[in-house]
Amino acid sequence: MQQRFIPRVLGPLAVCAALLGAASAVLPAWSKPSPDADRKTLTRERDSLKGQISDIRRDINRKEARLDAINTDLRKSEQAISRSSRTLKELSEQKKGVENQLSDLRREAAIVGEHVKDAEGTVALISRAQYMNTLRHPWQTVLMGGNPNDISRMTGMLRYMAREQDRTIDRLENRQKNIAEVTRKTNAKRTELAKIEKAEQDNRRQLEREKKSRETALADLKKALDSQRARYEQLVKNDRELSNLIAGIDKRIAEAAKKEAARQLALKKEAEKRRREQKATARTEPPAIASPSLNFRSLRGKLLMPTRGTVAARFGQKRAGAAASLPWRGLLIRAKPGQSVVATAPGTVVFSDWMRGFGNLLILDHGSNYLSVYANNESLYKSVGDKVRQGETIASVGSSGGEDEPGLYFELRYKGKPFDPSRWLAR
Repeated sequence: MQQRFIPRVLGPLAVCAALLGAASAVLPAWSKPSPDADRKTLTRERDSLKGQISDIRRDINRKEARLDAINTDLRKSEQAISRSSRTLKELSEQKKGVENQLSDLRREAAIVGEHVKDAEGTVALISRAQYMNTLRHPWQTVLMGGNPNDISRMTGMLRYMAREQDRTIDRLENRQKNIAEVTRKTNAKRTELAKIEKAEQDNRRQLEREKKSRETALADLKKALDSQRARYEQLVKNDRELSNLIAGIDKRIAEAAKKEAARQLALKKEAEKRRREQKATARTEPPAIASPSLNFRSLRGKLLMPTRGTVAARFGQKRAGAAASLPWRGLLIRAKPGQSVVATAPGTVVFSDWMRGFGNLLILDHGSNYLSVYANNESLYKSVGDKVRQGETIASVGSSGGEDEPGLYFELRYKGKPFDPSRWLAR
């Protein structure tokens, strides 16, 4: 009976020994037909394997904790970059306002200068008229048939006009002084804004360096984890196979007379296992898409593309790699980093923050249970509660959330369920 038993056990044992890299240590034990000795050898191998699995599991747990910490740091970096970009955008707008103010002041100064020149010219004419009037005598006026009192009236009138022109010149000169003072303060503000902008740009560059470093560390850790998880899964599989083999040997030793029944039971278990695997891998029906509301139907075909770029993935398209069973629920648009992201339709901001897997995420509520989702942004320019117009800039393109390439992930949802946005976008 032992001679018939040995070949049946030798095949699985050789497979497990090869997986563990210890075939040379295990196979010789089978040179003698001693199941008890074989069981002890296999038990030692299993205990050693369980020790390796335990060590790897602990190391994986430590790496996963480190991965969570790096993800938290990355979140802070991307949020800080978003705030920095928003600050730089506001500073740019302030600088533009200051430059416009300076242009207005220069134009006003030029106009006031012309008015001063005109007033000074008028004063010169009045002075000349006063001088000419003093050269006239009353008898000359009488000889010309005029009234001698006209000289006195003209003198008074010229004196009054000269005073008024002097006052006008004083007012204009005061206005020039005020313009010069405002211009000086505005130039000082422009200089200060330039300093603040430079400091913010330096800060932004430092944040980008920190983000790059964390992204590199994250990628390295993910790679190490993937390798270690693969090793862990292989070791678990080896342990399961070895444990099954030991159980089979125990069973054969205890129930040598029932080996045929045990074989039938093993075949039945294997068939059940295959049925369970086939059931587990069976495809599920895709979720039904809710019909759009009549209140939103008027916008069908009129929604704006949220950013310019190349559509790399469409609604319902299968993903690559291990996520092939999870189809895309929106559009993935590859675009230049920092490029504007606009609201596809009027709405209200209901979410504006960082979220794992989506990075800097912004969600708009368009009413009638319709939402639009904008993910992986570099910066968010709007806050919760802000109302936005169709086409208004709400964010900028980035690669936050762990994306390898810059772009925008865009979804439309009705009552929480995603639907194909392509048919709703303007051509």
